[in-house]
Amino acid sequence: MSRTATLKKPGSIKPGSSIQTTRPAASSVGNPERRSSSAKWLVVASGKGGTSKTTTTLNLATVAVASGLSVAVLDTDEQATLSKWHARREVFRARHPEEAVPSVMLFSRPLTDLDKSIHEIEATPGIDLVIVDTPPGLEQRLLISKLIRRADFVLVPTSQSTADLESAEEFMGAATAFGNNAAFLLSRTNQRWGSYRVAKKLLNSVGDLCPVDVRDLRDIEATHDHGLGINEFGGKAKGSDDVEAVWQYVRKTMEI
Repeated sequence: MSRTATLKKPGSIKPGSSIQTTRPAASSVGNPERRSSSAKWLVVASGKGGTSKTTTTLNLATVAVASGLSVAVLDTDEQATLSKWHARREVFRARHPEEAVPSVMLFSRPLTDLDKSIHEIEATPGIDLVIVDTPPGLEQRLLISKLIRRADFVLVPTSQSTADLESAEEFMGAATAFGNNAAFLLSRTNQRWGSYRVAKKLLNSVGDLCPVDVRDLRDIEATHDHGLGINEFGGKAKGSDDVEAVWQYVRKTMEI
């Protein structure tokens, strides 16, 4: 089946039933030679929900894998949206081996188990890049601040709405307070609206802004339905160029 064709959505995934491809960490405990301490950490976070954190995470992961990197995603949001996407991906890979959809390693733990997550990931050899999807808000400030300090780069997605911009600005202040390298990412944009120009001006005035934004496109949102990234949909999908350009910016910034 070609990925340019209409993709059939697998059955619904119950919370907690997602398929994971994490390797057991127990045999690596206490063995420094098997720790992936060289892996780069990209944290995708913002101050509120609905800002495309998970969509950004999964699409950057599939583009990074396509570039030849070994990528792990860490789902710290108890809603487990990323984990459910990953389960659909594993179903698709099993049903359509001819598509050669590459594996993305999944680690799924709530933010309260952050120390365990870090330990498991660092005990797993061969990972080049870890992309972390986070729960919304600053309520768990201590844990989020620990995750931010662990990050090599923090990407803060926001739409062009006033509420999202205000929340993103607050979150960026918290991220940069730790001296982290961080940047805003404008997502779900409509460049024809006046709010788009206002948003770009505001974000550039308070922090670094990714020079490429991601448009509000149905094809990008549809990646959740099939367990694929926008770059894996084929030539007819809209938005692949957006995500590819964001990835090139992130890769250059993180020196991967």
